[in-house]
Amino acid sequence: MRQKIIRVGNSAAVTIPKKVLEETGLKVGEEAEIDVRPIFEADSEIHQLTKQIIKNYRPALEELAKR
Repeated sequence: MRQKIIRVGNSAAVTIPKKVLEETGLKVGEEAEIDVRPIFEADSEIHQLTKQIIKNYRPALEELAKR
């Protein structure tokens, strides 16, 4: 999962989507282990292209997912 780093006061934070919390059973205040690594430029380019393809073909992809 990719999340943006956001500013929180003088610190930085990464949010965990509610769906992920529900799926994992994690609660606010509990500890979790995370894997932190930068996204390389090639990864970022592939990510952007994938997002564009999904945006352009979302109806067709959703229809395929139903089958």
